[in-house]
Amino acid sequence: MEKGRTRARLPGVALWALALAACLLLACGPAPAGRDASPIDTASDPAQEETGQAPFDLRRGGVDYHLTPKAHYALRGIVLGRSSYRFDGKHALAPCDVAMCWGALVEGRQYAQLHWSQSARWYWWRYDDSFGHDNDWVSRWSSNTHIIPANRNLQRAAKGLAMGTPAELEGELVSVEWNEGGYRRWWNTSLGRTDQGDGSCEILYLTKVRQGGKVYE
Repeated sequence: MEKGRTRARLPGVALWALALAACLLLACGPAPAGRDASPIDTASDPAQEETGQAPFDLRRGGVDYHLTPKAHYALRGIVLGRSSYRFDGKHALAPCDVAMCWGALVEGRQYAQLHWSQSARWYWWRYDDSFGHDNDWVSRWSSNTHIIPANRNLQRAAKGLAMGTPAELEGELVSVEWNEGGYRRWWNTSLGRTDQGDGSCEILYLTKVRQGGKVYE
């Protein structure tokens, strides 16, 4: 009898656990601000235009940052990876990076022939001899973007981007200044698509995310 009673309770316990997990997921997930099911153009270069936004200050993690917008930026492409940071020196300001590709890498799903990874604020790729292109070509059609979210909802949206699917990230490319240990520090954004190595990543003050027909702000 005791064994039978235990089995009878399991379905209720399982349903309760699933309901709790669903509630936690909804509580931690981003809230859409609207819907836009129009196709995301992954064939074109990111749109970069002059910005009229003035420099502004931002306090994150007890540090005062001075952000200077350099260009308005809209990146549309396939999400290759996203990496969260909790312990490096910039994690309070830029809690995640997003790697994406567009243009020639998207044609024929060529990006799927590479193995992509991220670490230490860099992104990496590997391919075999049959790929037919070099590192310069891959770098031309892909990027790793340091994300400075304008708010917590956008932070959740960026960290929750579905990999291997189209997405749009929009905001301002910024260069950043702050004081650390009595010294002035700088973190400058890239403004080109062909640069490589240290300093070649874009730093995006993120104000809008679109993926899966949903818009987050």
